[in-house]
This record gives sequence, C-alpha cells and structure tokens, in this order.
Amino acid sequence: MREIGLLGGSFDPVHAAHIALAKAAMAAFGLGEVRLMPCAQQALKALEARAPARAEDRCAMLRLAIAGEPGLTLDCRELFRRGPTHTYDTLTELRAECPGARFWFIVGMDSVRDFPRWHRAGELVGLCEFIAFDRPGVDPPEHPFDPRLLAHRLRGPLSDASSTEIRRAVAQGGAFRYPMDVLAGRYLRARRLYQGAHR
Repeated sequence: MREIGLLGGSFDPVHAAHIALAKAAMAAFGLGEVRLMPCAQQALKALEARAPARAEDRCAMLRLAIAGEPGLTLDCRELFRRGPTHTYDTLTELRAECPGARFWFIVGMDSVRDFPRWHRAGELVGLCEFIAFDRPGVDPPEHPFDPRLLAHRLRGPLSDASSTEIRRAVAQGGAFRYPMDVLAGRYLRARRLYQGAHR
C-alpha cells in the first residue's frame, strides 16, 4: 500500500523547519512520499490580509527547497482552486486519483485544537490518518474533536520558525534569523519579495 503524507500551508515563504517536519514525518511513519501542498487561500484565514507573495513565487521557492530531497514532492493543485481551500475537497480528489493509497495529513497542534471549525470535519477524519506535531506553547486539547486526530504524534523537531518573521525582517531590510534553503533564499532576494510588506 502506498503511504502518502500531505503537508499543507501558505509556505510564505518556505523555510527549513517545513522541510525538516516533512522529513521527520516520513521517517517516523514509514511514508513513501510527502507532498507539500501550498494553498491559495486558507478557508479559516479568509478574513486576514492576502499573502504578499504570488502563488507562482511560493510554488517556485518550494520547488527549489525540495530539489534533491528524496521522497518530497510538490502538489500545487490548491493554488488553482477558486475560493477558499478545503482539505476535504483535496482529500476526496486524491483518494479518487490514488485508489488503495493511504493518506497521512500532517497538522500542527493548533490545527487540532481548531479542527471543529474545519469544513466537513466529521467526514474528513474518516478520509485519512492524521499526524499531529507539537508547536511551542500549544498544548494538545484535553477533549479533541475526534481521538483519531491524536492517534499519531510527532513530538519533534520542535521549532518556533516563522514565515511571518521572515517576511517582516525582509520588509524592514534586515537579515532573518530562521534558516531557508539557499536557492529559495536567493530567489526571494532576486524577486524582491516581501519588501515593503510589514506583516
């Protein structure tokens, strides 16, 4: 059986902790592949400011960051979906495309706590396995929406790396303290991304 991990997010920009998380999940749970899936618009963040980097740039930085990383692949389907991104829709598509495969959705503990707000949450928990990873300062819920959300835990690597802080540092003309892939960082600088975007 194919074991496929899914790691979604804005990746605005991708940084080393994203890649380390994907590799750790792949090793810990014997996954044959982890797909990094940048979203165009996260449904629960629809009212927030629009991401300052274009979808094409986020996708390009991800492609550079995972080049040469065995088992890590890029799936940009959500970038071309109109309206908010729903994980339920993505999992339904993937299961139709890969019958017989088992999918593992990698989520932070903050997302586990927020899971009741997810689109069709009750049905979604039956479409895949979940890998919940710890986030600094976020405790697991005492009474999770569904115990399957905490059945598989990834307790490391812990990192407080932040795409927000990278964007802020670049906008202010300084160096960012969180590591990025060298080629992705060069792309960011060459394209002058986030300059003047204080968020």
